[in-house]
Amino acid sequence: MVVLAEELHFGRAAARLGIAQPPLTKRIQRLEADLCLELFDRSSHGANLTHAGEELVGQARQVLAAAERTRSVARGLRTGVQGVVRIGAVGSAFYEAVPRLLQEARRVLPDVRFQVDELEGTELIEALRFGEVELAFLRPPAAHGLTSQTVWLERFVVAVGPGSALAKRESVSVDQLIGSNFVFFERQDGTGYWDRVSAMFHACGAEFEPNVPAAHVTTIVGLVAMGLGVSIVPESARRLTPPGVTYVPLEGDATLPLAIASRPAGLTRTAQRVLEAMPQEPLRPL
Repeated sequence: MVVLAEELHFGRAAARLGIAQPPLTKRIQRLEADLCLELFDRSSHGANLTHAGEELVGQARQVLAAAERTRSVARGLRTGVQGVVRIGAVGSAFYEAVPRLLQEARRVLPDVRFQVDELEGTELIEALRFGEVELAFLRPPAAHGLTSQTVWLERFVVAVGPGSALAKRESVSVDQLIGSNFVFFERQDGTGYWDRVSAMFHACGAEFEPNVPAAHVTTIVGLVAMGLGVSIVPESARRLTPPGVTYVPLEGDATLPLAIASRPAGLTRTAQRVLEAMPQEPLRPL
């Protein structure tokens, strides 16, 4: 109908459509019969739209445009350049890691929408396993059945509160933290991170026994600012600057990695494209 409305001639419209004129004539006749409306006035010189035809051709163009948009979205989903990717990330990854790690993916996939939620510990792993998120930024090791690659690596720093003698030092050793009130989260809320800090205490012959509970690194820093204790936090936490908190480098070569994990069976093509945009070597804080 649309092509005939533009050409106003059955022969030219049929040629443009790549079909013979009689099949086009029959299609228009069937359409008019189905609608119980005459859409074209025929003459020996061609065809003109009736009033009803003029009203409906606009609707027909909208239908064709909508169909083309649907095909375009389908192509985008098939090739992974469109769609929504659901991502979970531990809270401390938002300070610097997640924005920088997704920067390239956002550049090469401008039509992809990213839904990023903060999740911790077992909650993050369960969301990945049950398909609530497709990708997860977590502290390795990843749980059994998941694949992961390290994409971020940062050093530890010691967060100390107002009036602490440690704030004046150029660096602090784990030995110097033994016996201090230590602010930290429970192991189930971040196994990889917790175990790395615990291993540093064990290497000094001490048990790692935090005695000031906090659920997230943001909360940890806030409690340190209140003078309730000290803590070991990722280097990127320096971006949190509550009054009274000083960050002092931790002696030694211990680092805290961040990995992007996925469940291969649950990956869409779009999520796979995001994975492919991850850096080949782990990034570090600026």
